[in-house]
Amino acid sequence: MKLLRFTLAQIEAFACVCETGTLTQAAKKLKKDRTTVSELLDYLEVDLGYTLFDRTTRPLTLTSQGQLLYRQARLFLHEAEAFSRIARQIPDRIETQLTLCYDLFTPRGLLLRLAEQLQAQHIQLDMIACERVQAEQWLDEGSVDFGLFQAVNRSVNDHLHWRAVGSVSLAVYAREDYFPKQPVSLLHLASRPQLMPFRDLPPSLAGRIRIADQLIHVNEITLLEGMLQSGYGWAFLPDHFAAERLDGVSRIDTEMGARGLTHPLVALWKPGVVSAPMLAQMLTVMEEGM
Repeated sequence: MKLLRFTLAQIEAFACVCETGTLTQAAKKLKKDRTTVSELLDYLEVDLGYTLFDRTTRPLTLTSQGQLLYRQARLFLHEAEAFSRIARQIPDRIETQLTLCYDLFTPRGLLLRLAEQLQAQHIQLDMIACERVQAEQWLDEGSVDFGLFQAVNRSVNDHLHWRAVGSVSLAVYAREDYFPKQPVSLLHLASRPQLMPFRDLPPSLAGRIRIADQLIHVNEITLLEGMLQSGYGWAFLPDHFAAERLDGVSRIDTEMGARGLTHPLVALWKPGVVSAPMLAQMLTVMEEGM
């Protein structure tokens, strides 16, 4: 069966004449010449091989074939309108879909506030948990827009930029009976297994949060919490984790003092991937969120 060739203008003209009843009124509504509207209909009828209107009546009336085709024409025009809306939105949608990578130590409250504020501006934020090494590769490739990680006390690379946006406080957490006496000395911490949320730590960061000789790597937070409760080891965790909410787990007093450790949090991005106004907005939200 040979496919019918038609144009959007022909379908619009046909539907408009159906709804106005005359070529003259349809031409005014479509802002076209009456002759143009008439020709659009004539060519459509020639291709169809049957007439759509009884031209002896005023207003024009549809033939039986025309009545059936009008319903399909109206559905077709609805789909065309939807296509037009989507096509117009695509340039804005590219800018309003952002991807952020973060590690386990990134405050979840900050991420939620960031997502909420951007959503209020019709900006969709995709969030992916990963280690910083992987994030730097994705940022360099341009497959993600931002990273939010602990500082590693070194330049990133020649392609990525960074900016401090706040800090994270960390403390020692363990099952309440894991250390018989408190405060716990660094020597005692070093003698017991330490649960480590990272597999590959930069030397500067490892030097601060790695204390134990024996590490148990577990970078999934629910599993890490379960292992804490079961007494598999102790862990340096951010205060915002609120690990003391877990049954039997508490913050451990150590000779490092009540304040524990504080570590900077930095935003990472590749220049040119995101527009300057969007970059400034994201950095402001991150800083205010901390």
